[in-house]
Amino acid sequence: MSKQTKRTKEKRQGAPNQTGVKVAQFFKKNIYVILMIICILAIATMITLAVVLNNNNDSDPVLKPIVSGDETNSGDDKPPVTNPDDNKPNKPDDGKDKPSVTPPEKEDFVMANPLDEFTLGQIYSEEHVFNPTHNYWHPHEGLDFKAAAGSNVKCVFDGTVKEVTNDSYSGATVTIEHQDGFTTVYKLLSDVTLKAGDKVSKGDVIGKVSDSALEEIADGAHLHLELYKDGVKINPMDYLLSGDK
Repeated sequence: MSKQTKRTKEKRQGAPNQTGVKVAQFFKKNIYVILMIICILAIATMITLAVVLNNNNDSDPVLKPIVSGDETNSGDDKPPVTNPDDNKPNKPDDGKDKPSVTPPEKEDFVMANPLDEFTLGQIYSEEHVFNPTHNYWHPHEGLDFKAAAGSNVKCVFDGTVKEVTNDSYSGATVTIEHQDGFTTVYKLLSDVTLKAGDKVSKGDVIGKVSDSALEEIADGAHLHLELYKDGVKINPMDYLLSGDK
């Protein structure tokens, strides 16, 4: 074998070794750059996977529970869930589930007629009117019901007797308290048997018309009726039934 051939053969056998050495030197010199690139690629891969998985989760349909009678269900063709008891016949009403009855409100204060037969005499007036008994002008803060002496005088509304007095000037006087601060006063009576504290109802007889009381004797036999609201005199005509005026 010639020397040239021998050198060529040795050169060919050493080439691979030199290439491997150069590659090893390259990696050794650039190891940190290579590791950094690998880390960046790994992070990018993880972010990409996370985004893809998140998009897949968002695209999943949300399953809603099927509620009986609710048209907005999960979107499938399943019939709504119904209560099997809905098809059972209704039980007879035994009254146990009925709400309690609310008591009726108080009756409005409307006065009934105090006499069966009468004609109206002097009406209520806060202005001065002539009083023939005393021959002077004076307010007449009551309502006169003219009737024959001895006619029954009736209670105009349910209430409780507050006071009963008797004298020659006003005759027998009965004061009755009613609901909502109303009070009625009946003057020029006789034959009163009521006493304070007695309960009376609308239409109960409380006495009789007198013709001997001196307060308004010149006007003839009549009932003088006064009405108070919270202690203040008011017109009785405003609270009589329309048919009684």
